[in-house]
Amino acid sequence: MPMLSETQSRFAAYVLRDIGSAQAAEGIKTNGLSAEQRLYIYRNNTQLGLTEALRDGYPVINKLVGTEFFNLLARIYIRRFPPKAGCLLFFGGQFADFITDFKPAEGLPYLPDVARLEWLWHEAFHEADAAALDIASLADINSDSYSDLGFALHPTVRLIASSYPILPIWQANQDDYQSDGNINLDEGDYRLLVYRPELDVLLVALPEAEFQFLSSLAKGLTLCEAVDTALLTDRHFNLSPVLQYWFANGLFTDFFITTSARN
Repeated sequence: MPMLSETQSRFAAYVLRDIGSAQAAEGIKTNGLSAEQRLYIYRNNTQLGLTEALRDGYPVINKLVGTEFFNLLARIYIRRFPPKAGCLLFFGGQFADFITDFKPAEGLPYLPDVARLEWLWHEAFHEADAAALDIASLADINSDSYSDLGFALHPTVRLIASSYPILPIWQANQDDYQSDGNINLDEGDYRLLVYRPELDVLLVALPEAEFQFLSSLAKGLTLCEAVDTALLTDRHFNLSPVLQYWFANGLFTDFFITTSARN
């Protein structure tokens, strides 16, 4: 009789990675059904459940490739990246990289970036809430500290750049989309901000300089350093309207002064 841990390991390997049923059935008691039949029921239900969880996280990918092809993607993905926890919120995080290396999907080169966008949407939707920074709280900052001032972005903020038109592709595959769905794949170079200031996740297309500015803030750079990075992209970058807009739209949740850390 195998040890419980051995039985559990073989059971998990059969359910998630399709090892032989005869090996997995060792130590499994019959109860009206054979051990192989009981194992099959568990495997089938688990595979179906994980496939639907993956489809729920990537509805646009499912629409783009169709249900049958998505099921194939899911089946192979589950074998390679089985869930590591009972909570499925984090299941599917490697899907974009998996698609990148999946040869049958090579004819859809934009697919991995669309998957990355969907995962960032998923992360932003489930991320913690945070109150927007009250601009009045900056009034007491000493002018000598302005060069060391930085801003914390909302915890839901995600940033993504792609050489493909991932935003139009995403929009064209939403249930409420009204246009004809024709997309020019040559109209790429999209830089997007993904965040959830309140209940809805927003996708905002950004100019390159503004994208570089916000990316720098997201990395913990100071305001001055972020502006310098943006100016390398566009020497006409204007900070004032950008700050005003994002303060009004709840992108900043806190500020910090780096002087003490540098000293």
